[in-house]
Amino acid sequence: MYVIYIIFALLSGLLISIHGVVNSVGAKAIGLPTMIAWFSIIQAIPAIIFILLKRPSMGISGSLVQGFKWYLFSGLIGITIVTIITLSISQIGALTAFVLVVLGQVIGAAIADHFGLFGVEVKPVSVMRIVSILIILAGVGLLIKSESTNQVSIPKENPQIVSETNKIS
Repeated sequence: MYVIYIIFALLSGLLISIHGVVNSVGAKAIGLPTMIAWFSIIQAIPAIIFILLKRPSMGISGSLVQGFKWYLFSGLIGITIVTIITLSISQIGALTAFVLVVLGQVIGAAIADHFGLFGVEVKPVSVMRIVSILIILAGVGLLIKSESTNQVSIPKENPQIVSETNKIS
């Protein structure tokens, strides 16, 4: 069963990266606020259906009242994440943006574990965890360094021109 959750986590990561790229392209096509509004509505529809089918133990109105601070906080964080990653991908590329996202997640998770934030089980930061974060940080540094030294852009309007130019040289 443990392996299934590892696969689920990997799949989630793949979907997050695709989601970010789709949002970035969509935001260029229809504008960021419109893109965020439409995908939020699309996300809400199956969620509402799920709530109606599998009623919360405290009832729908009870969950609205009791969960307000959590879904408000989660919604504000979510919209911030989507906006930042959508803008970042269009400027620094998907790979660099998501490697930095993962680094941020690892650091944030280590802090949450260490201090038991929001009620998670306390898992103090160990030397091994710090070394792991430093290795990830080194990988991020190498990627950013390679990105800055290999600034080759292929125009999206007509990639044929680039391939024809390469044949000539």
